[in-house]
Amino acid sequence: YKDGKYCTFPHTIEFLNKPYADIFTILTSYPSLENYLSPFMDAWKGGAQDQLQGQIASAKIPLSRMISPQLYWVMTGDDFTLDLNNPNEPKILCVGNNPDRQNIYSAALGLYNSRIVKLVNKKGQLKSSIIIDELPTIYFRGIDNLIATARSNKVAVCLGFQDYSQLARDYGDKEAKVIQNTVGNIFSGQVVGETAKNLSERFGKILQQRQSVSINRQDTSTSINTQLDFLIPASKISNLSQGTFVGSVADNFGEEIDQKIFHSRIIVDSAKVSAETKAYKKIPIVNEFKDENGNDIMQEQIERNYSRIKDEVEQIVQDEMERIKADPELRKRLLPDEKDEEDND
Repeated sequence: YKDGKYCTFPHTIEFLNKPYADIFTILTSYPSLENYLSPFMDAWKGGAQDQLQGQIASAKIPLSRMISPQLYWVMTGDDFTLDLNNPNEPKILCVGNNPDRQNIYSAALGLYNSRIVKLVNKKGQLKSSIIIDELPTIYFRGIDNLIATARSNKVAVCLGFQDYSQLARDYGDKEAKVIQNTVGNIFSGQVVGETAKNLSERFGKILQQRQSVSINRQDTSTSINTQLDFLIPASKISNLSQGTFVGSVADNFGEEIDQKIFHSRIIVDSAKVSAETKAYKKIPIVNEFKDENGNDIMQEQIERNYSRIKDEVEQIVQDEMERIKADPELRKRLLPDEKDEEDND
């Protein structure tokens, strides 16, 4: 609408919270959207307002929970674009969830994530990495497809979570299985139960030599045999000490896959870490939210932005309704009640 001037999530929320009579009328006035709205319009004109109201309320209620001046501030403006690996404008974007409002913010973050996936996973872009810690706390739509196809576009995907059971709980068994099987490299610390068993099976079996000694009164006999056994048993994964991890790394050389299984312990050199920390540069301040006198006006700016969005959406509805009323054909088709009232007058 108007070259995307109002194309933000907050504007969408505000528009969807307008009376559905206005929403249906405005959207149906556009030929490209008419077919999408036809079931709702038929129900509305057929007298099924109560049923229709219930269906719309089921969509409005979750969206209404996301209405907050702070979220509106973050999700408006044109500070930067989400093509993170653009060769001309490379970016590092860090987003975080709020544990207290996880269910609310996950929808907003999911919107960012789905858009980032489409823009990043393209040919001719810079090498990039998408790192997602605590994956089950947010629904990342299309993550399995991203893992499977992004390598050819030089995009590395790193997923972090505590246990497979968390992934199955929040993503469903089928999608969780797809994610587990699509990932090529695995690094794991101490895990127990089914997760340890699944990892042990994934690391596979190798021929291991076993030696047994039998002693009796007359002599001692030694027998050596080989048999397939788990390379890293589940019991060993369940009892890993802190800083120790196991994993498998898949290296692609044409069609050959060389899978290296390792068991390693991380040793941290505190002197090197301290030197690196001293070399860190502070993130520049983008907006201090202060006026010329140094007063903190953050809340004032956020509230002003919140009011601006509400006013813009209200103006859009008014302008669109005026446009429909000014067009005789649209007015006759979409506003028959007003036409009948004028005729009666």
